[in-house]
Amino acid sequence: MYPGLFRPIILRNSRYNQHLTTATSIIEVGATGNTLDQALNSMKYLSAVLNEAMK
Repeated sequence: MYPGLFRPIILRNSRYNQHLTTATSIIEVGATGNTLDQALNSMKYLSAVLNEAMK
């Protein structure tokens, strides 16, 4: 839907509480190089993608 918006997914052999329940994921928004406004603005695009994926 938004080419170039997301970086590639990095799979690691780490656990961040996803093992406590099923169907969990971690989504990181923004990084040290982003402003809060950039991270918040990206959420409208992420929510649109998640809405389409869950239909």
